[in-house]
Formats: sequence, structure tokens, C-alpha cells
Amino acid sequence: MTPTESWDLGMFAKFKSVIGILCASALMLIAAGCSSNPDPTESSGQSLSPTTTSSGSPSTPPPSATVEPTPTPVPASSKGPAKNWPVPKLPEAAKEKSKEGIAAFTKYYFELVDYTVLTYDTKPIKAVTEHSCYLCAKQIIDPGDSNRGQGNWHVGGKTVISVNFVKLVDSIGISGFTFERERTSIYLPNGDLQSEIPATKSSQPGTLHLSYVKGWKVVDVEFVDIKGK
Repeated sequence: MTPTESWDLGMFAKFKSVIGILCASALMLIAAGCSSNPDPTESSGQSLSPTTTSSGSPSTPPPSATVEPTPTPVPASSKGPAKNWPVPKLPEAAKEKSKEGIAAFTKYYFELVDYTVLTYDTKPIKAVTEHSCYLCAKQIIDPGDSNRGQGNWHVGGKTVISVNFVKLVDSIGISGFTFERERTSIYLPNGDLQSEIPATKSSQPGTLHLSYVKGWKVVDVEFVDIKGK
């Protein structure tokens, strides 16, 4: 694969049959809370007096730590690649060794696929992928490593995943899913449009094979050959 080639899940698929689709799973949303600073006054309403040293002079408070602002994410466009793009966070539900955990992890994994294609940062997806996953390495991880620093970039190509069935046996999990992919535009370092990959015409099915050792990892991914997709 050359530096200007892209990932196309429909094109690189290792085609195998998949047992029928059963039922769709719902995506779990996780919100983070925040806390406010305490009121710097006593319950009596009087201001706190400055602390004095043994010599009787007030002590100097330590300087407050400087908090660096979080860089603003910039999406990829025809003018340039994505910048400061946040790494997808592993949901708490995806850490569980359960059917619910398999479903949540499947959606999270494809978020990592999108992130890798967009940024060429392969560290997050490597952390949850076994070396045995041929398609993961050859079509996602290896191209990301080779393309990093080359200057080309992708726009679009986001995948939308629906989990339709899951199976859990001991520490082995399987999820059946369908996915759709948006149109992808690929730009060369000089800003010229190199090629475009059309969006999928309809949902395409596949399976994700997982193993659990202190968390889920992808062992293999398969896609079903559907003519005309």
C-alpha cells in the first residue's frame, strides 16, 4: 500500500459467511461530572486571616499551578488534515467481560479505526489489537505507520456501526455488526485531490472476534461478501 492509499473496509474484506443478524444493541453514553471550588470563607461569614510565621509576618502562599489550555480540535478538510483530534475514550461498559461489554467494545473499536485513518496515530488501536488480526495490521495499522509524516490526509470516511448480535463463551467473544461508511476524499501533500472513495450503498455485515485478558482485544475481523455494495 502506497502513502496515498486509504483504508476501505468494503474493499479489503476477507470474505466469510456470518450467521444471521439477530437484534440491534443500543449505544451507551457516559457523561463525566465536575466539581466547583470551595467557598474561601468560614461558616461565620468572616474572612480567613493570613497565616503568620514565628516572626509574626504573614506567610507567602505558594504560586498556583498553570493549567495549559486544551488545544481546539480542527477537523480535516480540503484545506488540510485534522489537528489536535482527541483519542476515543474507552467506555466503562466496554471494560466488562459480558455481552454488553462486547457490544460497547465493538463500537469503540471502530471509533479507533476512524481515528487511525484520520490521524495516522496507531498507538491506541495497537493497544487493543492482537498480532493475529491480519486485516487490522495490513489494512489499518501498517498503513498508518507508513503514512505517518508523509503529508497526505483523509477527509470523511467515518463509519457508523450497529451491533446486531453478541456471543460470549468463557473469555472469547464474537460480535456481529453492520456498518456504513461515508465518502472519503484523499489529498496529496501539495493539497491536490488524489482520489475519492464513494460511500457504501447500504449496510454491510461482518463479525469481530475478541479475547479477554484484563480487557478486550481484537483477534480477527471478517466481512461478508455482498455483491453491489
